[in-house]
Formats: sequence, C-alpha cells, structure tokens
Amino acid sequence: MTGVNKSELLAYLERIDTRLKQPAMLYIYGSAVCILLDEPDRTSLDIDVAAPYSDADYGDVAQAAEQAGIPINPDEQSSSNHIEWIQSLRLCLPKPSPGNSMVLWQGRKLTIKSSPVPELIASKLIRYDEIDQGDLQYLCSQSPPVFSDIAAAVDRLPPPFNTDALVLENLENLRNDLEMWKGKP
Repeated sequence: MTGVNKSELLAYLERIDTRLKQPAMLYIYGSAVCILLDEPDRTSLDIDVAAPYSDADYGDVAQAAEQAGIPINPDEQSSSNHIEWIQSLRLCLPKPSPGNSMVLWQGRKLTIKSSPVPELIASKLIRYDEIDQGDLQYLCSQSPPVFSDIAAAVDRLPPPFNTDALVLENLENLRNDLEMWKGKP
C-alpha cells in the first residue's frame, strides 16, 4: 500500500466528521501535517494523533474512523491506512501552548489541529531519517524557523525525549542541515 495523499486524507476526515456523534478535536503531528500543508507528492499510511493533546471521546472517534475505513491502531502487521493513537509514553511532541496551535482542517464536528513548525521539527528528531529530513526541509521552506525556537521546543519535549542522546545529536545534525538548505530552492 502506498499510503494516502492529500485528497484521500481529506476524504477520510470528511467521512469521520459525518459519522461522529459529538464534537472532537484531534491534535496531529508527523507526515499527515505535511500532507495537509501541501508537501508535494507526500503520502503516508498513518495519521499520528497526540492523544493527550486531543479533546475527543475515544470510543466515538474509533467507531467513526472504523466506519470511515481508517481504523485506529490496527494489528502491527497491518499495511493498511490507519490512525496511530499515540499515548503519553510514546509521544515525542511538546505540549501545546494555549492559543499556539494551528487549525489544519475543520468539519462540522471534527477539528484537526497541530503544532507550530518548531514543535513539529522537534518531534521529527527522534528518527531524523531521509523521509523526516524531506518533511523538515519542506516545513522550513514554507515557514523558516529560528534555530533557537527549535532548540527550545526540544527542551519542551516530554521526558525522556527532551534529554535523549539521539534527539540531541539530531538537533545538531539539523543545525548543519538548516545551513545547507538555505541555499536550496
């Protein structure tokens, strides 16, 4: 499976929206944000939802998502499109500041929000693979961040990510990459 593109992602969101019984706000991060921000040719199998930062009845969202054809947390062997409902222990994303989130999509009952660019960048430093670097290069080209804002976002990552040696090493790798990316279109 190749994953969803923007039009398919929007179709899933619309179908979930029509099936919800009550209002829900899902706070997303990862590749789905880049897709909704129009990163060219970006696809993904999953939509990462920061459960602790969302405001939704899990049962209602899970039922609506299942009916919409995009289940939450399917079997690990699954290669189908799905929603990853990320709990606190696995959540590598700074806690949102009040009024600092961006609305990416709004339906009748469903709202999709995410973090500002420095926080999204910080969340990608746990892996910082080639795909993540492509996402970050795109995000930086759309809204050039200040490195100190990214470093501050890393400091605000939940433990243990805020002191993780790999995250801190990748922050330094990013510092070098940002300089290199400045010269690219």
